Amino acid sequence: MRLFNNHSISERPGQDELLTIRNDLMTVYREISDGDDADDRLFPLRYARATPRRLPRRRAPGSARTVPDRAQVPLLVIPDGPGMASVLPYDNLRRSLASRGVDVLMMEHRGVGLSRLDSTGADLPVESMRLRNVLGDLVAVLDHARVQQAAVYGTGYGAYLAQALAALHPERVHSLVLDSPLTGADDELAGQQALRDMYWEGNDPTTATTARVLRRLVEGGVVDGHRAGTIVLAVHEYGGPEAVRDLVDLLAMDRGQLTWNSIRQVLAQRWLESTPYVRELDLVAPIAHTELGGGRHADGRPMDSLVLPAEQARAVADFEGEPLDLHDLAGHITAPTLVVAGGRNLLLPPRTARDLARRIPGARLLELPGTGHSVLDSHSQIAQVAARWSVAGAAHLLPDRAAELAELPRTPVNKVLQRGLQLAMAAERFSPWRLRLESARVRREQAQVDPLARRSRRVRLD
Repeated sequence: MRLFNNHSISERPGQDELLTIRNDLMTVYREISDGDDADDRLFPLRYARATPRRLPRRRAPGSARTVPDRAQVPLLVIPDGPGMASVLPYDNLRRSLASRGVDVLMMEHRGVGLSRLDSTGADLPVESMRLRNVLGDLVAVLDHARVQQAAVYGTGYGAYLAQALAALHPERVHSLVLDSPLTGADDELAGQQALRDMYWEGNDPTTATTARVLRRLVEGGVVDGHRAGTIVLAVHEYGGPEAVRDLVDLLAMDRGQLTWNSIRQVLAQRWLESTPYVRELDLVAPIAHTELGGGRHADGRPMDSLVLPAEQARAVADFEGEPLDLHDLAGHITAPTLVVAGGRNLLLPPRTARDLARRIPGARLLELPGTGHSVLDSHSQIAQVAARWSVAGAAHLLPDRAAELAELPRTPVNKVLQRGLQLAMAAERFSPWRLRLESARVRREQAQVDPLARRSRRVRLD
């Protein structure tokens, strides 16, 4: 992406030019590292702020006249991560909330997007990627924005940071929404087991047949059991159990390989790990793996959903233990809290959210059966309702409106991905010639790797 004077926004001059044309982007200069080994150099930490053009209005007591509500607190949104950007991908979200009277702040995670370079234009040092530094960034942004107290919406890793902020700096948090919350390094075990329960063991009656067919496919060599977990997880996230069933049925009929292999190739692409200003995992890997233990529970057994995180973890130091004990800190959270759980979430299953809601005094739980991970990303309208009600101090009422919320549509991007998956499977279902070409190509590749391997073309279901 090129701006003025042919500079790229991946370079410092290009970023500076972007800041001159965007009046919603702010900069606070932060220490590269806090603590005893502090690096006294500074780097520009960016955050975006969308303020309403006019203040929301409320009815004056004892009168039919409405007056501006000047007491409403700002909203701090912390997206998933640690490699997710927030400044550019969530422009529409901020504008939508601001149009409804919400003052919105979103900080770029250090090491990502507009906050990955130091003052000289070089990447931030890997040793500065620490959770405690990120928590310091959050406080610094609130100070710079002159926000004494904010409603905080965090999703996934962002919910992890939101919990820590509320427990360690309670005076800065007005209320909390914890969407698909990460609560500790062992949470990934729950996701790994939940995926296997549904699609390998068949413990869920709705997926028992799908699991039985998948086991046959793995035994017959039609699909690689070691890699199957990440592919099934992706299909489940965007299409639910129905999409997984349809794809597995196609594979059982000697079709579906084109869709299966396409998903596998997308998941294996390096650009998925590093899409500038959207998702950048390289610098923040020490947070994801060394501090939060991402991928350390990968076991290599069939339907392992942790294969990709485990491969990414090889690039950094081994897990050294969490710097914070959120299970203990949860009991010290005093802000009114709404915990949001997607009923189809196999990354951080609903039971993780339920346990957290029990640990936080007075927390309410909102379960949404038809959603997966991160309502902020998959069902933006639901997230916006939760955020606005939290700002207004009424989020505790939302669990009683769960049925109404479930009717709200998916975000457009999520809907496009879901539709694309459906179309890909439909093409294979109704275009046998395309399947035959793909199947022949796959068999040739397999023969080159292991000419003596005998692989079944069909799977017996009896």
